[in-house]
Order: sequence, then structure tokens, then C-alpha cells
Amino acid sequence: MSLSKNQKYRLKFHLMPPKGWMNDPNGLCFYKEVYHVFFQYAPSGPCAYERYWGHYTSPDLVHWKYEGIAIRSDCAWDLNGAFSGCAFTDDGMLELFYTGNVEEEGDYDYINAGRGANVIYVHSEDGVHFSEKKLLLSNKDYPADYTCHVRDPKVWKEGDTYHMVLGGRKKDDKGAILHYVSKDKMQWEFKEEISAEEDFGFMWECPDFFALDGQQVLMCCPQGVAREEYRYQNPHQAGYWLFSAAECEKGVKQQNENVQPIETSRFKELDKGFDFYAPQTFFASDGRRILYGWGGVSEMDKEYCNTPIIEEGWQHSLTVPRELRVVNGTIRQWPVKELEALHYDVVGLTDGVTTVEADAFDLEISFATNTTGEDIAKKETDKILCTEHYCAEKKEIQLSEDISVCWQGGVFILQFLNDSGCGRRVRKAKIDELRNIRILKDVSMLEIYINDGEYVFTTRYYPKVVTQTVLNIKGCDRATLWKMKAMEVDLSNGE
Repeated sequence: MSLSKNQKYRLKFHLMPPKGWMNDPNGLCFYKEVYHVFFQYAPSGPCAYERYWGHYTSPDLVHWKYEGIAIRSDCAWDLNGAFSGCAFTDDGMLELFYTGNVEEEGDYDYINAGRGANVIYVHSEDGVHFSEKKLLLSNKDYPADYTCHVRDPKVWKEGDTYHMVLGGRKKDDKGAILHYVSKDKMQWEFKEEISAEEDFGFMWECPDFFALDGQQVLMCCPQGVAREEYRYQNPHQAGYWLFSAAECEKGVKQQNENVQPIETSRFKELDKGFDFYAPQTFFASDGRRILYGWGGVSEMDKEYCNTPIIEEGWQHSLTVPRELRVVNGTIRQWPVKELEALHYDVVGLTDGVTTVEADAFDLEISFATNTTGEDIAKKETDKILCTEHYCAEKKEIQLSEDISVCWQGGVFILQFLNDSGCGRRVRKAKIDELRNIRILKDVSMLEIYINDGEYVFTTRYYPKVVTQTVLNIKGCDRATLWKMKAMEVDLSNGE
């Protein structure tokens, strides 16, 4: 997917901007036998501020064509940015709903005043050429106790009713989700607010709602949740709540029947790495629920940087597409099977040091687990995971002198060993036992899947040498590595 020999860190099997800056995945759908991935896009530079929608299409998730800019911020309703939104295809057209951002000139804080947040609609019959824009909702249509920060519509249909959720920030600095309903997708009526009784961030972005394996999933990105050692380690989170069908049917109500409270203790993160945000899901051609995330974080957070790729003229990417399943009350994520078409040159590995001559690979490692009666008795009796025997079983994968991925005593740690993280240091998770790890290494990006996708860590990194990785594996039962070739991406429509 490289455009230039001077772009050392450009990725091979992750969707990236043709140039400039990429942000949230938008408008994901399968329409007329083609996958569509829209994305927040600023083509003028890696730190530019214009907000358009770029557009990729694919027949199979591995061969891609850049279709150009689908939506520009070129009217009074989206003058300062075509922000995030969704696609809807159930009625035979590709219909897009997005937030148009307007920032008025004057002395405003742009939170409580000075900002317009408009829900805008366009449609297409061929998936490439779009209609004129139509304004559906504006600030006057949101409840009075909300700030000007309302955005990111997601639309779906149940029976003969259309539903829309929007992320919001209330005037008391609490995040919430606004739920609207419609009979025609054009006239929308406020139905309810979904929020938490306790503090759980000041803004809930990028909401998504869908059914999965008999459960109902509410997904969003709470901003400003207090950090903990093993949870919420990024400034802004991305995660979900699971509800049974019975819970959704019953609908827990407060005295105000237009407010549905949810328990923050049931919120689970989708990814514990350094670079993941703004996920969105859609149906694949065969009915699988697929997720794309933004492989980045907001530049406003300033905790770590991407200087090496900014110097190359681009910034950020999407994650690989991930299939979602619910297993034992948790969403499991796994790279879609289509990526296996990029495999070549398979190698079997064992414990010890191996030099991999490739800039991209897919590594699967299985570990022996403690299943003897004696070990189980120790854990159940002592109620502690870290017995002397258990702690001795350290399991680790080191990638050159750059990164250590380590599990011991019930704690998993992703740690940078040098400055290849550009400020990234450590991410942790409590994991009772380590059964397997899958690591996708794509030049300057890692996606790490633990225990069949029960936990995921995504991170950018910038090794001095990208074409060679020295693997040092400890505690492995068996391992297989496939080198990965690049996706085919047609960028001839680039601006």
C-alpha cells in the first residue's frame, strides 16, 4: 500500500488515508455486493483540521479502491466539518446520516454556546454519487439541558420504526445518549435519554446499538472517565454494555420515564491498547457483525505522539476489520477470515529467539495452561492466583528491543522497552490465565488478541528497523507465524 519509498512506516494491510489525516470510521456497510468504508479525512496534511468523508470500496475486504471524497464541509449546516455518522441500507439506497459542525465567530466556549450540531442526510443509488444534503435535526431539537456537543448519529430499523442514537454532553458535564424515533427517517421525535446515575465521563461519543448472539449491545466512547491501573488507561474510552432481550423489553425506568439509567459497573472496554477509539459496526455479506475502530487517539491528549509518520505526511489508520461474537457475557473480537488471503511463507516456532525477515506478519501462540487438580485446588483454597508455582510460569514475547508482551501472576502487560513508542509506555490488564495470543504486526502497528479475542491491545510503534523483527518467546506450547503481503489498494482517485 506504499506510495513512496520515503514512507518507511506506511502500513500494508490496514486501511489508511491516501495522504494527510484519518479519523473515525464512518458509514460502514455492505451495499450492492460491495463493502463501503467511509472515514474522517483531512487530505491537506497529517495535522490538518478540515473534516471531510473519504471513501473506500471493496468486494472482499482485501482488495480496495479509493473512491475520492464523498462528503465535503461545503454548506451552511456543516461549514466547519462533516463529523461522524453512519450508513443505512435496508430500504434499497445507501443513505448517510452525519453531524455537520458549525462554529460561529465570536467569544464563545463552543461547548455551551457558539456551536451548531446538525444531523444531515444524503443518499446514493450507486454507492458513489450522492444527493444534495438535507437538514434533519439541529440544536433546537435537542433537550434543553444539553450543551452544543451532540453528534455521531447511528440509525437502524425495528419493525416499521426507525431509530437514531446520538452521543451527547449535558450542561452538568455528564455524558449521555439521545434516542430518537421516526416513521420516515426525515421527521424525528425525541424518545428518551440513556445515561448513568453516577459520573462516567463528560461526553459519550460514537454510539452504536445492535443485536449480537441473543444479546443487545450498546456501544459508545465515554470521554473523561477516571483512570485506574488496569482499566480506563487512555484519556477516552471505547466500550460497551450487554443487555439481555428481557432487560431491553422491560426497560428500567426512573420517575422520569424519558430517562433510562444504566450501570457503569457493567461497561467493558473493547481495546486496552494505546491506539483505539471510535469503533463502528455493520453486517458483512454473510451476516457476521464486523467492527472497525480508529487506530489512533485525539491529538488533544498530548500524552504520546506520532512524529515519525507525521514527518512522512500522514497520520493514523483504521484497525483491521474484526468479527464480533458474544461468549460467556463478553464480546470476543477476531480478525476477519478474509485477511488469511494475505498469508504466505508459514513458519512453525518454539521457545527461544527467531529472526523474522518481514515487515508484516501474523503470529499465533498457544500456551500450556494449569489444569492439574493440584493447581486448581491451590487457586480455590488460597483465593490467590499468584502462588509460588504459578508466578514462576512467566510467559513473554519480546519484539526486538522495542516491546515486551508479558503475562505473569494474573497480570498481562504491554510495555515499551525503548523510545519506539514515542511516549507510549505501559498498558495492563488482569487476566486469570493466558491460553493464547495472536499478534498482527503491520510495519508500525500491532494488534494483540488474547484468549481468542477476549482482550485486545492495539498500539502504534516505530522500530528503527521495520523489515526485521527478532522474536524472543518464553513459555510457548506451540506457535505459527505467517508473513503477510500487502492489500491491493487502488489510489488512482486520490486528490
